[in-house]
Amino acid sequence: MKEWYYLLYQFDQLNQEIQHIVYRSFYTFVYKEIYFLVKDHAITEDLIQESFFKILSAVHKHEVSKILPWIKQVARNQTLDYLRKIHKDRHLTYLDNVNSITSRLETSAGSVEIEHHVENKIRDELLHELISNMKPEYRILILLYYIEEMTIQEVAEYLQLSKPAISQKLKRARKKLLEQFQRKWDIDDE
Repeated sequence: MKEWYYLLYQFDQLNQEIQHIVYRSFYTFVYKEIYFLVKDHAITEDLIQESFFKILSAVHKHEVSKILPWIKQVARNQTLDYLRKIHKDRHLTYLDNVNSITSRLETSAGSVEIEHHVENKIRDELLHELISNMKPEYRILILLYYIEEMTIQEVAEYLQLSKPAISQKLKRARKKLLEQFQRKWDIDDE
Protein backbone atom coordinates (compact mmCIF):
# COMPACT_ATOMS: atom_id res chain seq x y z
CA MET A 1 0.00 0.00 0.00
CA LYS A 2 2.88 2.35 0.73
CA GLU A 3 3.97 1.77 -2.87
CA TRP A 4 0.73 3.38 -4.10
CA TYR A 5 1.27 6.36 -1.87
CA TYR A 6 4.85 6.74 -3.02
CA LEU A 7 3.96 6.34 -6.72
CA LEU A 8 1.17 8.90 -6.49
CA TYR A 9 3.26 11.30 -4.43
CA GLN A 10 6.19 11.09 -6.87
CA PHE A 11 4.06 10.75 -10.01
CA ASP A 12 5.52 13.84 -11.74
CA GLN A 13 9.06 12.48 -11.40
CA LEU A 14 8.28 9.01 -12.79
CA ASN A 15 9.15 8.19 -16.37
CA GLN A 16 6.27 8.12 -18.83
CA GLU A 17 6.09 4.34 -19.02
CA ILE A 18 5.74 3.99 -15.23
CA GLN A 19 3.18 6.82 -15.18
CA HIS A 20 1.14 4.91 -17.74
CA ILE A 21 1.31 1.72 -15.64
CA VAL A 22 0.26 3.62 -12.50
CA TYR A 23 -2.67 5.24 -14.29
CA ARG A 24 -3.81 1.91 -15.85
CA SER A 25 -3.69 0.27 -12.41
CA PHE A 26 -5.76 3.11 -10.97
CA TYR A 27 -8.16 2.88 -13.92
CA THR A 28 -8.69 -0.84 -13.40
CA PHE A 29 -9.06 -0.40 -9.65
CA VAL A 30 -11.95 2.12 -9.81
CA TYR A 31 -13.57 1.44 -13.20
CA LYS A 32 -16.17 -1.11 -12.08
CA GLU A 33 -17.48 1.01 -9.22
CA ILE A 34 -17.78 4.20 -11.29
CA TYR A 35 -19.33 2.39 -14.25
CA PHE A 36 -21.84 0.75 -11.93
CA LEU A 37 -23.04 4.21 -10.92
CA VAL A 38 -23.16 5.96 -14.30
CA LYS A 39 -23.59 3.08 -16.80
CA ASP A 40 -21.75 5.01 -19.51
CA HIS A 41 -18.23 4.08 -20.61
CA ALA A 42 -17.20 7.55 -21.85
CA ILE A 43 -18.44 9.30 -18.71
CA THR A 44 -16.77 6.63 -16.59
CA GLU A 45 -13.44 7.32 -18.29
CA ASP A 46 -13.85 11.08 -17.74
CA LEU A 47 -14.67 10.55 -14.07
CA ILE A 48 -11.69 8.23 -13.63
CA GLN A 49 -9.42 10.87 -15.10
CA GLU A 50 -10.91 13.63 -12.92
CA SER A 51 -10.59 11.42 -9.85
CA PHE A 52 -6.98 10.62 -10.69
CA PHE A 53 -6.08 14.30 -10.99
CA LYS A 54 -7.91 15.07 -7.75
CA ILE A 55 -5.97 12.33 -5.98
CA LEU A 56 -2.67 13.54 -7.40
CA SER A 57 -3.30 17.05 -6.12
CA ALA A 58 -4.61 15.86 -2.72
CA VAL A 59 -1.88 13.32 -2.02
CA HIS A 60 0.58 16.19 -1.42
CA LYS A 61 -1.73 17.81 1.13
CA HIS A 62 -2.71 14.73 3.17
CA GLU A 63 -0.92 11.73 4.50
CA VAL A 64 -3.32 8.87 4.09
CA SER A 65 -2.85 5.74 6.17
CA LYS A 66 -5.19 3.51 4.16
CA ILE A 67 -4.55 4.57 0.59
CA LEU A 68 -6.71 2.08 -1.34
CA PRO A 69 -9.98 2.76 0.54
CA TRP A 70 -9.21 6.48 0.26
CA ILE A 71 -8.74 6.17 -3.52
CA LYS A 72 -12.09 4.35 -3.82
CA GLN A 73 -13.79 6.99 -1.68
CA VAL A 74 -12.42 9.87 -3.76
CA ALA A 75 -13.56 8.17 -6.98
CA ARG A 76 -16.99 7.41 -5.51
CA ASN A 77 -17.43 10.99 -4.24
CA GLN A 78 -16.37 12.40 -7.61
CA THR A 79 -19.00 10.21 -9.30
CA LEU A 80 -21.76 11.12 -6.83
CA ASP A 81 -20.92 14.82 -7.27
CA TYR A 82 -21.24 14.37 -11.02
CA LEU A 83 -24.63 12.64 -10.66
CA ARG A 84 -25.90 15.40 -8.38
CA LYS A 85 -24.61 18.07 -10.75
CA ILE A 86 -26.32 16.83 -13.89
CA HIS A 87 -29.70 16.19 -12.23
CA LYS A 88 -30.49 13.53 -14.79
CA ASP A 89 -32.12 10.23 -14.21
CA ARG A 90 -29.62 7.48 -14.61
CA HIS A 91 -31.08 4.12 -15.45
CA LEU A 92 -28.92 1.88 -13.34
CA THR A 93 -31.06 -1.12 -13.88
CA TYR A 94 -33.01 -2.42 -16.78
CA LEU A 95 -36.71 -3.06 -16.85
CA ASP A 96 -35.92 -6.74 -17.38
CA ASN A 97 -34.26 -6.86 -13.94
CA VAL A 98 -37.31 -5.29 -12.33
CA ASN A 99 -39.56 -7.68 -14.24
CA SER A 100 -37.53 -10.67 -13.07
CA ILE A 101 -37.90 -9.56 -9.45
CA THR A 102 -41.64 -9.14 -9.95
CA SER A 103 -41.98 -12.52 -11.60
CA ARG A 104 -40.18 -14.17 -8.67
CA LEU A 105 -42.62 -12.51 -6.32
CA GLU A 106 -45.66 -13.60 -8.30
CA THR A 107 -47.53 -16.36 -6.53
CA SER A 108 -50.14 -17.09 -9.12
CA ALA A 109 -49.49 -20.00 -11.43
CA GLY A 110 -50.92 -20.42 -14.86
CA SER A 111 -51.65 -17.89 -17.54
CA VAL A 112 -51.93 -14.22 -16.70
CA GLU A 113 -54.87 -12.31 -18.02
CA ILE A 114 -54.12 -9.31 -20.23
CA GLU A 115 -55.53 -6.94 -17.66
CA HIS A 116 -53.29 -8.36 -14.96
CA HIS A 117 -50.30 -8.32 -17.31
CA VAL A 118 -50.84 -4.63 -18.19
CA GLU A 119 -51.18 -3.69 -14.53
CA ASN A 120 -47.94 -5.52 -13.71
CA LYS A 121 -46.14 -3.80 -16.54
CA ILE A 122 -47.31 -0.37 -15.38
CA ARG A 123 -46.33 -1.19 -11.80
CA ASP A 124 -42.89 -2.38 -12.89
CA GLU A 125 -42.30 0.74 -14.96
CA LEU A 126 -43.34 2.90 -12.03
CA LEU A 127 -41.01 0.98 -9.71
CA HIS A 128 -38.16 1.37 -12.21
CA GLU A 129 -38.84 5.10 -12.51
CA LEU A 130 -38.95 5.58 -8.74
CA ILE A 131 -35.70 3.67 -8.21
CA SER A 132 -34.04 5.81 -10.90
CA ASN A 133 -35.24 8.98 -9.17
CA MET A 134 -33.91 8.04 -5.73
CA LYS A 135 -30.85 9.66 -4.21
CA PRO A 136 -27.73 7.92 -5.54
CA GLU A 137 -26.81 6.45 -2.14
CA TYR A 138 -30.27 4.87 -1.77
CA ARG A 139 -30.36 3.75 -5.41
CA ILE A 140 -27.02 1.98 -4.99
CA LEU A 141 -28.22 0.15 -1.89
CA ILE A 142 -31.49 -0.97 -3.51
CA LEU A 143 -29.65 -2.22 -6.58
CA LEU A 144 -26.88 -4.02 -4.72
CA TYR A 145 -29.20 -5.68 -2.23
CA TYR A 146 -32.23 -6.50 -4.40
CA ILE A 147 -30.98 -6.61 -7.98
CA GLU A 148 -27.43 -7.90 -7.45
CA GLU A 149 -28.69 -9.97 -4.48
CA MET A 150 -25.70 -9.12 -2.30
CA THR A 151 -25.87 -9.74 1.45
CA ILE A 152 -25.71 -6.86 3.94
CA GLN A 153 -22.12 -7.93 4.70
CA GLU A 154 -21.16 -7.91 1.00
CA VAL A 155 -22.76 -4.49 0.48
CA ALA A 156 -20.94 -3.16 3.56
CA GLU A 157 -17.61 -4.45 2.25
CA TYR A 158 -18.27 -3.16 -1.27
CA LEU A 159 -19.21 0.34 -0.08
CA GLN A 160 -16.68 0.25 2.77
CA LEU A 161 -19.27 1.07 5.40
CA SER A 162 -20.32 -0.73 8.56
CA LYS A 163 -23.11 -3.32 8.54
CA PRO A 164 -25.30 -1.23 10.90
CA ALA A 165 -24.88 1.81 8.62
CA ILE A 166 -25.88 -0.25 5.57
CA SER A 167 -28.87 -1.74 7.42
CA GLN A 168 -30.06 1.70 8.53
CA LYS A 169 -29.62 3.27 5.09
CA LEU A 170 -31.30 0.31 3.39
CA LYS A 171 -34.23 0.61 5.82
CA ARG A 172 -34.55 4.31 4.94
CA ALA A 173 -34.27 3.58 1.21
CA ARG A 174 -37.02 0.93 1.40
CA LYS A 175 -39.26 3.25 3.40
CA LYS A 176 -38.71 6.11 0.93
CA LEU A 177 -39.36 3.83 -2.05
CA LEU A 178 -42.51 2.43 -0.47
CA GLU A 179 -43.85 5.90 0.36
CA GLN A 180 -43.20 7.17 -3.15
CA PHE A 181 -44.63 4.03 -4.72
CA GLN A 182 -47.82 4.14 -2.63
CA ARG A 183 -48.28 7.86 -3.26
CA LYS A 184 -47.77 7.50 -7.02
CA TRP A 185 -49.74 4.26 -7.34
CA ASP A 186 -52.71 5.75 -5.43
CA ILE A 187 -52.69 8.85 -7.65
CA ASP A 188 -52.54 6.72 -10.79
CA ASP A 189 -55.41 4.52 -9.59
CA GLU A 190 -57.79 7.47 -9.14
